[in-house]
Amino acid sequence: MTQSWAESIVARVASEVRRLRGKDHSALSAAKLADRTVDFGWGISRSVVADLETGRKKSLDVSELLILAAALGVSPAQLVYPDLPKGRVEVLPGLQQESHDALRWFSGEAGLMRPSSEWTEEESDAPFGMWVRDTFDPKNDRVGITREWLDALKAMRRARVQLRNGLSKNESAEHIESMQYLYEDARRRSEELFRRMTELGMNTQDEEDG
Repeated sequence: MTQSWAESIVARVASEVRRLRGKDHSALSAAKLADRTVDFGWGISRSVVADLETGRKKSLDVSELLILAAALGVSPAQLVYPDLPKGRVEVLPGLQQESHDALRWFSGEAGLMRPSSEWTEEESDAPFGMWVRDTFDPKNDRVGITREWLDALKAMRRARVQLRNGLSKNESAEHIESMQYLYEDARRRSEELFRRMTELGMNTQDEEDG
């Protein structure tokens, strides 16, 4: 019987776990890997590791995926999409992607590439196959806006450091003005994104703020 899509995910994870704990990488026995999962607070037994690697274990909990990734010192995404960057993977049933595109979707960086029939030949209006990238729903996408906010904060801090260095070194007025502009632009951007995150009901409070 053809391997199901769900089982193929487990098989990829199993193969990468086996590779990572091999002698060319971590050189971990199944027992040692099991011990490491205990260290991370959610023990996975040696027998479960063995069942996973031999294909007897047909399903995998999200909790098991996270713990195995932590114990092996990699991202969970690497276990799901190990054949990076160009290996083909069935990211959804019947939908093939290169692994780097699957990774970008999994991490919230970009939507999936999907076939579209909406494109037509300019002269004949005949439809032709074209792959287009999905976009995340801006009303629901918390990952993208968080990434933008973090990038804005990083840009603001970098500009602030450059501004301070410029002032301490008596750089030209043009240089100082440029750094001030970059800082203020990043600050405005971060504040706008923070406002939007608040409107989306996202958790923007520090713990001490309650």
